[in-house]
Amino acid sequence: MNKNIWTTLLAAVVLSACHVTPETIKKVEQVVQVKKDATITCPTEQTDRCSIASPFADTFELATNKALNSMILLEHGEQSLLARLHLIRAARETIEIQSFIWVNDEAGHLVIRELLAAAKRGVKVKVIIDQLFSMGNSWLVTDIATLHQNLEFKLYNPVFQDAHTSAFEFFSAMACCMARLNKRMHNKAFIVDNKYGIVGGRNYQSRYYDWDESFNYKDRDVMAIGPVVDDISTSFRSYWQSPHVVPVEHLRDVSERILNGQRSNIDWQQPLSHKANSILEQATNQNVIKHTFFDDIIEVERVEYFSDTHDKPFNKKARKANDQLTQRIHTFFAEAKHKILIQTPYLIFSRPARKTLKKLRRQIPDLELLVSTNSLASTDAYYVYAISYKYKRFYLKKLGMQIYEYKDRPGTVAEDFAPHVIDEKTRFGMHSKSFVIDDYISMIGSHNFDPRSDVLNTESGFVIHSEAFAKALSEKIQVDMTDENSWVVAAKEQIPFFSHISGFIATISRKLPIFDIWPFRYSTSYKLKQGFPEVPPNHPDFYQNYEAIGNFPNVDLSSKQIQTIIISAFAGFAEPVM
Repeated sequence: MNKNIWTTLLAAVVLSACHVTPETIKKVEQVVQVKKDATITCPTEQTDRCSIASPFADTFELATNKALNSMILLEHGEQSLLARLHLIRAARETIEIQSFIWVNDEAGHLVIRELLAAAKRGVKVKVIIDQLFSMGNSWLVTDIATLHQNLEFKLYNPVFQDAHTSAFEFFSAMACCMARLNKRMHNKAFIVDNKYGIVGGRNYQSRYYDWDESFNYKDRDVMAIGPVVDDISTSFRSYWQSPHVVPVEHLRDVSERILNGQRSNIDWQQPLSHKANSILEQATNQNVIKHTFFDDIIEVERVEYFSDTHDKPFNKKARKANDQLTQRIHTFFAEAKHKILIQTPYLIFSRPARKTLKKLRRQIPDLELLVSTNSLASTDAYYVYAISYKYKRFYLKKLGMQIYEYKDRPGTVAEDFAPHVIDEKTRFGMHSKSFVIDDYISMIGSHNFDPRSDVLNTESGFVIHSEAFAKALSEKIQVDMTDENSWVVAAKEQIPFFSHISGFIATISRKLPIFDIWPFRYSTSYKLKQGFPEVPPNHPDFYQNYEAIGNFPNVDLSSKQIQTIIISAFAGFAEPVM
């Protein structure tokens, strides 16, 4: 019997042992209905469900009357949390949320508490989370399953039908069921009353909202107010009904705890921190909301919401459909005429994307192709950076790409992050996923423009057709690319003959899936010399104005750097799943 058959049999045995029986599900549902709180704190005759008044209501009415959509860039983490908390408290009918990660830290816990309060007012709250990196333990999920009759949580593609995956289960899944383990829901969507929608890169964890003491993300969302929010709700409903999405009470570990009467020690009414109370106070203040968001509202001529279907990771045919976000992105890239500006945390373009951009470079030699991404110092995934490092020469030489790598301590940290996280020990990383094409078409969403986003994950995002919006987004990305905030990655100054021979060998080495061990790299990082003006790498004064600072600035010769070099050299085969 060959290895593949043994693996298939092992997977079948493991998975069959994990499923909860219909009889158990029936018992659990009966218990849950009894345990779930049915208290409604708002009198039934109040049709507004005791919600706070929101200044966004007038914006929605105006957008509806004009058949346009109003968009707001949410550049700052704490402001993005403020928008969510305000809309939760303003909700009258429904709240629907999708997220890749939900952690029960301060920010994640606060949002659950606010959702519970909305449910008690009579608002129907539904949440879908990808299971793999969320919640942290089954005790918390058991609590959530029984908190309130108006609060429902489901998990996408739970490993071994559990809410929590232990280290042993994770490595078991890697051994027997890697294909299934890798299929994840990466969508991030937040919808209130079918009127207001937030889409972008942020999950529910303190580091996405400037609330983490050690590491915070420079991320981006966009709020939509108007008719396009219906499309987000339609996509959400398709996921909610998907066979890949499982109610938390149907999971093995959660059902066992419910039937055994077990609960966590979490106090959902515990006193909040000063920081949490402060942002909740702001969330209920109309003047604060107007001052924070209304100057940034942009009416757009056209906006489209693209969401991969719920079965995309499991269905090869679905991946190639024209309505999938990946296919639309490739189309937009292929149709660019003069400029593509991209911001992504992980610079690993898929093979189809590389082919598209290479063809575009041949067709349009003067095309501007600029990318803002993480440095090794700022990234939260050095193993992914290692694969990017392998392709630097190709990106720079063949695609003519200008690469700017975000610093772990950017110069504009005081403007970009909340004051309470600006500490000399705090590190910062890029997590935004956006592009602007030809100063008119913009995309903001969850897609990382990498092989995983193309094939293994479901993704979502807004595509916005607007010169004004494209200008606003471009300005934000370009600030991140300045010398104050990023290092420039460019070719080393060329040495006659040796550079040509070294480049030839490096090209061959890069094409190998393993053993990319040629030590002489084509590129390095540069910083601006004091007193010199910033210029792009293709400018004749670039090498006069900038000084080389090595491939991994602000990273000591540590295990992180050594592992990055090793992974780049020997783990190219893993590129499709990074």
